Amino acid sequence: MDYATGVVIAERRWQPERRAHPTTFWSTLRVGGRRRGFRRAGEASHAYVDCPSQHAVLLLFFVLGASVVDALCTLLFLQRGGREANPIMALMLSYGQTPFVGIKMALTGIGAWFLVAHYYYPMAYKGLLALAGGYIALLLLHAVILWS
Repeated sequence: MDYATGVVIAERRWQPERRAHPTTFWSTLRVGGRRRGFRRAGEASHAYVDCPSQHAVLLLFFVLGASVVDALCTLLFLQRGGREANPIMALMLSYGQTPFVGIKMALTGIGAWFLVAHYYYPMAYKGLLALAGGYIALLLLHAVILWS
């Protein structure tokens, strides 16, 4: 009790243990979380954090940026008489360029975010690296086609 104000002050050690429950998948949607990593060995496998690591965020932005460049290069190739190799995206192109770019960015963004949210799951980390590597290969292919 604070005798000057007469207010009862709860001591922190008497409050419920906030670490009793692990961070959930849905907390990755929350802005302003504080859990950035893990303190103990073995905690970092199959667990979530509120704030993804800098490496995960850089990979996410690389994938999203590469997706934008891929969409723009695809539209450029289509103007030059090329065709879309992906049958699903070719279907989206039949509805116009805006739905094509919108669906492509939405699918890439949701998929990449899902992998970043599961960054500390070994398979998701490898999937995020594979996605980034796939976009590197695709952008190199676009460059070869553009210069030929």
